[in-house]
Amino acid sequence: MPAKTATRKPTVKARGKATLHKSEQPRVRVPNVERSALTRLRLVEATVQCLYELGYHQTSTVVVTQRAKVSRGAMLHHFPSKADLMMATMDYIRGKRGEAHRKHLEKFTSEREQFLQLIDVLWEEFQKPTGVARIELMLGSRNDPELGPRFSKLNLELEGIHKELIWSRAQRLGIRNRKKVDAFTQLYAAAVRGLAIDALWPQSMPDIKGAIALLKEAQLNLLESLSEN
Repeated sequence: MPAKTATRKPTVKARGKATLHKSEQPRVRVPNVERSALTRLRLVEATVQCLYELGYHQTSTVVVTQRAKVSRGAMLHHFPSKADLMMATMDYIRGKRGEAHRKHLEKFTSEREQFLQLIDVLWEEFQKPTGVARIELMLGSRNDPELGPRFSKLNLELEGIHKELIWSRAQRLGIRNRKKVDAFTQLYAAAVRGLAIDALWPQSMPDIKGAIALLKEAQLNLLESLSEN
């Protein structure tokens, strides 16, 4: 009879390696600071979507918590009140708008071309969920005793910064009439914002496009007249 071949049993260590699956590998934990920042971002982005879809008064911290899929405790940790959440959302929108302006205007090489694009880029931003959310915050804060004063203060600061930026651009074009530049900045920002409210009803869009074109024509005429002085 042929001799039996001895079967070598795997050692415990070998068996352990053979049965180890990727799912059993130790997970790499995300640092607390990063996890906290991600949670905060999820809450703010969910707030933007809620404001866009539901409006200010239907956007509660409970609804945002559910939309962001985070715990109630996480919400209260980052934003103890609705006003805190809304102010953080406004700051997020401000950052997004500034980034969009830079990316849009850097496509144009001359100061004149960039100046004439200001209305277009603002109009584009008001068509986005962040733009509608910005309008909802402005309107909703009027009758909110906690948010109202805080939002009003920030809004005034942002308007001042906006006017300074436009004035700087105008100066580089050789314009010296600060009063008219400030007035035009106020006018086009308010006009675009108002047209964005009209645009919430799609049937208004044909007339709105004509209104934007007319506003840009006024901008060009103003630029030419002030450049001659």
